[in-house]
Amino acid sequence: MLLNEKSKFTDREIIEKGSRALIKELGYSGFLRFIRYAEGISKEDYLKLENEIFEGMSLDEIYDNAKKHWESKER
Repeated sequence: MLLNEKSKFTDREIIEKGSRALIKELGYSGFLRFIRYAEGISKEDYLKLENEIFEGMSLDEIYDNAKKHWESKER
């Protein structure tokens, strides 16, 4: 096994960094679809996960994040 500074991350840090990378590349919807397929999550679990990710965000914030994501893809 190769050891480097990145191996010093806690499991939680790895999950957070991986989630951010997936969201950056796939957007929120793509991230949720990836998680659902990767873990075999049912539709109900998907909706629960979606609620957790968007918790505390207004519709405007969700829209603004989605818009920024799509605009960054156009470059």
